[in-house]
Amino acid sequence: MASKTIKVDGEPKEVTKIRNKILKEFKDLEFIEEGHKYFLNGQQLPSVSEVTHRFCAYPFDSEGQAERYAEKNGETPQYWLDKWKFTNLVATTSGTLTHEYAEGLGWIRNGHPEFMPESCKPKYVKDKNWLIPTRPKEEAVLKFYDEITKDLHFVLAETKVYSNKSKVSEVSQPFCGTFDLLAWYEHPTDKDKSGLVVLDWKTNKDLKKDFSRGMGKFLLPPFNEYYEEPLSYYTLQLNLYSLCLAGVGLPPIGARVIWLKDDGTYELIPIPLLYKEEWFKKAF
Repeated sequence: MASKTIKVDGEPKEVTKIRNKILKEFKDLEFIEEGHKYFLNGQQLPSVSEVTHRFCAYPFDSEGQAERYAEKNGETPQYWLDKWKFTNLVATTSGTLTHEYAEGLGWIRNGHPEFMPESCKPKYVKDKNWLIPTRPKEEAVLKFYDEITKDLHFVLAETKVYSNKSKVSEVSQPFCGTFDLLAWYEHPTDKDKSGLVVLDWKTNKDLKKDFSRGMGKFLLPPFNEYYEEPLSYYTLQLNLYSLCLAGVGLPPIGARVIWLKDDGTYELIPIPLLYKEEWFKKAF
């Protein structure tokens, strides 16, 4: 993809330039699907997910939980371990397919169906430029793209980035990751207020944990004002992507979680920008 200039008809020249700068700057990051591993110059780098979960103060004790659950609800601990594993695999498989649909639809809507994932091809209707949704959360993705405003320009989908490209993004342990969606917001009257927005599709049943909030469970310092729940990890995640982009001179002006729901709707959740703060970078 990085070997040629990728342009979307009608987009501002600045957007074309930014897209191809990102692809060029991070083209040396290698991803191996098996084991979900990233390598840079032969060295394996931890993923954003691995880095953010270092701040988990309450790791899930699956075996202990299974024993307690079996005592309370019957069956054996292994029965519950298997049931939870099955449920988790259903959720992750469905989530992967939804993300691939979102990636494909982004490229199709912007004139580059050749970049759609393999799983999308049976759903693609070329003469209509349709990508048919096959589950409610894919319908939510379609709704998002149908409702996207003209001042928000598609830049890239599912793109790999890494830290320490410059002092701006330098942390003690370099990391890498793949953001879901990057857009350029074009302010209608003030060019200085235009800029990149990092977005991530989320398919969780819930982003907040009532239990953590009720019991006062927080992440480890310096993020101990954030509850131990998915939304907190996603806050760190999107800021780490932003830090990587800032390292190549492209600091984002915003970040959003796009929460896809089972009823075919979505919710845009603003994420605070922490990546410019020295204390944030020092945490990593």
